[in-house]
Formats: sequence, C-alpha cells, structure tokens
Amino acid sequence: MAESSVPTEDRACVIVNPNAGKKFGLTTNAFGLDEARALVERHGIVADVWCTERAGHATELARDAARNGYRLVIAAGGDGTLEEVAEGLVGTQAELGILPLGSLMNVARMLGVPRDLDAAAEVIKAHRVTRIDVGRATTAVRSAYFIEAAGVGIDAGLFAYGNQIDHGNWRTLRPLLKFMWRYRPRRLTLRLDGQTHRFRAMMVTIANGYGPGLPLAPDARIDDGLFDVEVFTRFGKLELLRHFLSIALGRRSYNPKIQHFRAKTVEVLPDRAMMVHADSSPFGTTPARFEVMPSALAVVVGGDPECLPALTRVPTPAVGELPAETTEPVAPEAAATA
Repeated sequence: MAESSVPTEDRACVIVNPNAGKKFGLTTNAFGLDEARALVERHGIVADVWCTERAGHATELARDAARNGYRLVIAAGGDGTLEEVAEGLVGTQAELGILPLGSLMNVARMLGVPRDLDAAAEVIKAHRVTRIDVGRATTAVRSAYFIEAAGVGIDAGLFAYGNQIDHGNWRTLRPLLKFMWRYRPRRLTLRLDGQTHRFRAMMVTIANGYGPGLPLAPDARIDDGLFDVEVFTRFGKLELLRHFLSIALGRRSYNPKIQHFRAKTVEVLPDRAMMVHADSSPFGTTPARFEVMPSALAVVVGGDPECLPALTRVPTPAVGELPAETTEPVAPEAAATA
C-alpha cells in the first residue's frame, strides 16, 4: 500500500497477535487486524497495524518499528506478546503502549492499563509516559529481558507445566502432579551484588515489579533500579500452597520463613540443578544470573492511583496528544498486512 504522508515519528505502530485471547486452547477474546484498525480509528490515533506470524515475530517487528522511527509501538496481545514487543524496544527511544488481550495481563494491570480495550486506547491517547527498569536473565541455554519477575525452583516448574495446560495440553497434568509430589527444597548459594548467602529453599523470586495477580514481592517497584529478592526457606509444599492462596486472597504478605533482600545483580548457584523462569517463560536450569537495567524501557501508563504502588512516581499526561487521524497500515517486509 502507499506510504502514509504522516511521518513515522508522528504515528503509532500496533503489533497484533491474532492468536492472543486463548485460554486452555479455547478462544476467549478474538482480536485481529480489522478490530485493531477499528479501535485506533475510533479513538483518533494515527496507527499502522502489523500482524505477527510466529513466536518471536513481535520482537522482530518492534525492532523494525524502532529502527524506522516510530514514536509509539503498541502491543495488542497477551503477556507473551507484550514481553516480545518490550524485548525489541529495550534501549530505544520508542515508547511501549498496551492493548491487553490476555487472561492475566499482570504487567498491564501493574502499569494502570485497564482491561477494557476502549479504556486502554484512551490511556494511550492521554500519553502519560515513564521509563521503567527491565531485568535480564541469563542461563546456559538462553538470555533475554523480563519485566515483572524471574524465579528459580518450584515456581519455575509450575509455570513450565502450567503453560502447557494453558495451551490445551491436558496430558501435562499428570507430570505436573508428579513434579509437585517429588519436589524438595534444595541447598543453594545466592550472590547478591557480590555478597554470598547460603540457604535451603523451595524457590527464589527475583522481582523487578509485581502485578496484583499474585504479589509475591509486594514492595517491588518497577522504576527504582533494584530487584526485590524473596527466598522461600523451610517451606513444605502444602504450607507454600497455603501461603500463595492467602496472598491471592489479600490476607497476608509477611511470613518469617521468607528472607527479603534488594540487589542490582543476583546469581543463583544451587548444589543440584533447579528450574528457571523469567516472566513465566522456561529458561532452562541453574546456574542463573539476573541483572537490572535501570530506566531501559519507555512505557505509556495509566494515572494515579491505578499504577501505584508499582511505580515510585506517576507521570502527568503529555502536553500534546497523539495526532488525531488514521492511516492505512504500512509494514516492513517482515510484517503481514491484510
């Protein structure tokens, strides 16, 4: 299609995952190119709409958008799409907007972006922008960024099996129950900014920020330049489950068996290998290293109090809103357009 007369720095790019909005293999929130175009047009946002075709494609498209000078890149999808788009924008001047289509959307909720898509579009149009920290997780098999939290131990295993069930693979349920029954605390060495600690623990949470779904590290702030590190020591499995349920119900956040630290770099070196995750994605096994990258990502957020206490400060709306007209989608060769 013909190039828009509006320069890229004055328009947004919407990256749509057409497979978002599925739970347990069933479609719960269908949203594609046509719906994305209608939404941005309805709210007067100048936007080119691109569509992902495969895993990792959103990262490629986000990098293309930033390289081509787009001012704002909007992730329209679930947590996985959001994380892929963020991966492509870290360290650039492009801003990340969110149209939440997934079931949990912890990062969106943490940043004050409402689940209703029209309300989320209004947040984008209001254009409150701040810079947040991003974590980087590294193991022998993978290295990538994360926004919310990483973890080592039983929670990483639960995410690995849970993701399979979420995609409709119910045969994973039996191995999941077997994993939980057999899991035992492991002895590990924890290095925090170079200082060494020894524990016997069920899991270690490395929180950049934490959404309201299950706030394992409720004091974590996503713009303070530090991880909140929670070490779950001497927990039995049933005791850990009760603790998780109480947090989910808002009844308790403190437990004397949890050791709390704050650090910029974290290394986990267990005596036996432990599973690792970052933003619920499998990351192989330990040893693992985590480092915080302060103010590495610009994001559009909701207002006060919606994005508190995740942020230490809430930006005011921009003086100038996004341009109020729409254009035909123009995508790089890697993008798929209708």
